Amino acid sequence: MRFYDIHYHAFDLSHPNLLAFILREDLISKASVKELLRKLPCLMNLVPIGLFRMFPGKIATGIRNFIEHDAAKFRNLLTMMENQIEYHFLLTDYYLKKAGIPEMPDGNKIDKIVLCPLLMDFGYKNLKNSNVFYDLPPAKPVAGQVADLINAIRFYYTYDMVVHPVKKGQLRLVRSTGDKKNKLFLIFPFLGINTRNYDLLEIKALIDKYFAGYENDRDPAERNEKLEKKLGTVNATLEDLIFRLKEKEDPEYYSYIFAGIKLYPPLGFDPWPENEPAELDKVKFLYSECARKNIPLTVHCSDGGFKTSPYAEKLTDPAKWKKILNNSSFRNLRVNFAHLGNRADNSSGWLRTIQSLAAANKNVFTDFSCLTPEEKDYRKVAETFDGDIINQVLFGSDFLINLLWSGSYTEYFGNFIKTGFLTPEQKTILCNSNPERFLFGGPIKVS
Repeated sequence: MRFYDIHYHAFDLSHPNLLAFILREDLISKASVKELLRKLPCLMNLVPIGLFRMFPGKIATGIRNFIEHDAAKFRNLLTMMENQIEYHFLLTDYYLKKAGIPEMPDGNKIDKIVLCPLLMDFGYKNLKNSNVFYDLPPAKPVAGQVADLINAIRFYYTYDMVVHPVKKGQLRLVRSTGDKKNKLFLIFPFLGINTRNYDLLEIKALIDKYFAGYENDRDPAERNEKLEKKLGTVNATLEDLIFRLKEKEDPEYYSYIFAGIKLYPPLGFDPWPENEPAELDKVKFLYSECARKNIPLTVHCSDGGFKTSPYAEKLTDPAKWKKILNNSSFRNLRVNFAHLGNRADNSSGWLRTIQSLAAANKNVFTDFSCLTPEEKDYRKVAETFDGDIINQVLFGSDFLINLLWSGSYTEYFGNFIKTGFLTPEQKTILCNSNPERFLFGGPIKVS
């Protein structure tokens, strides 16, 4: 059977806006600061705060020791992000196979894992960089991520990662000799778009570039077949993508790389900017094209994550989607609200809004990515299954961001298989049946 991870990330340190990354509230949190202070000698109760400047060496040493010896999960995350993006899928594949792919509790063998890497349009227009000499905001065009991800996918289907025969503890690349159908992963990414970073003509060009022909797919099986066929066949450079070099020879060269679109309100995207006519026209066009071309949307829906907008919480509130989902022009729009609307204060208002939207619209989904680093965390997931909503809930890992809380993708994946808080039937629904309806609009038959 296929196992779908609907919420996944594949990026390296060059991709996110590093200021937004470093200032994540889940990275520098009360808990992490308390742990750091606990590790530093002569702090708080022992030394008045004014004397800190007298011991800069001890403080610096304490911080270094904390990062080197105690912040294991943070170092684990950085280790993955420091690798070349081309190695990302190969490394994840290697460690999964090394541990052994477990069977589903109902006895079904997992022969394919479908990963949906979500690109994030960090853009640059809403970033501030004042009080420094190089005061231009850092340019993070999504085209750079697209080129890197395309090449990482091509790399995965071209090479294998194996134990080095001579150098102990190291791996090496060898050209894959088998058919790409023998690979563990199917990689169906989502393109990150922030409409504020483009004018309407540019958004139209993006849709034409990456989603040409989608409206002609007759059924879910045809969409899946075309996405599979394209895997590993595209080679891209940033220059190609910006100046559309390869498209001059083949207008659909970049079509059927992406399975959907990712929206990220904390970076400034407004789902329904009703007081900004020009911006509203852009989002209306985006939604209408997604409905017409059968393109699913995943939208960030928690109060954590990367934030560059001062209005992040207001923009992320799922209640902003009521007008969109009630609009007959977008009747067929499929939307996944990520993270179950999770909030740091454990309030459930956003979750209840998502449940209400899902109860009224079978095209509304939600995933529980990043919320289940331990088996016991699935108790909370099970408690969200109010009525038939279980048929609109999706498995997602939020790898590699989830390494802030989890030891590895292998561990996170295994916890879902092993947890006793979900029945075998529920697990199959969450990782197979529901994701196929979200991605393709219905079930597919895999030969």
